[in-house]
Amino acid sequence: MLKQLMLAKKIEQAREILNGYLEEENKFTTRSEELETAIDEAKTDEEITTVEEEVTKLEEDKTELLEKKSKLEGEIAELEGELEELNSK
Repeated sequence: MLKQLMLAKKIEQAREILNGYLEEENKFTTRSEELETAIDEAKTDEEITTVEEEVTKLEEDKTELLEKKSKLEGEIAELEGELEELNSK
């Protein structure tokens, strides 16, 4: 019983973190739109270089977030599997 409560709490906490990741993902959409505008407005080499750096940073941030999100989703699935197994006993 106590183990099930602990697993349920861990799942709850992991889902809260996952929701935070989903919010971050939504912010990427806004950043992408802003960068599209910046690309259109960039005129000088310096502005273009700055926008390129921001695009690279955005792509890196997206990749990092997707990795963290995927790992967390795997952990949640594992915890849910353990909880289900304990509940079926």
